[in-house]
Amino acid sequence: MANFLLAWGNAEALGGFDIADLFAVDREVSEDMATVFTWLAREEDAVYRPTIEIEAIIARWRPETE
Repeated sequence: MANFLLAWGNAEALGGFDIADLFAVDREVSEDMATVFTWLAREEDAVYRPTIEIEAIIARWRPETE
């Protein structure tokens, strides 16, 4: 899930999201991710997660990029 959120925040700098990672998450998480994909696809403009949330995820999962 962290890879998904980080890729949403900045895939180039924080690492992309491999769609095969869906196989590694439980059904509820994969359904939430599908909801986000669907929601983003319906938006006319790019939508990103709030910066403060991404910063917390970066600190935990990609501290070397800070």
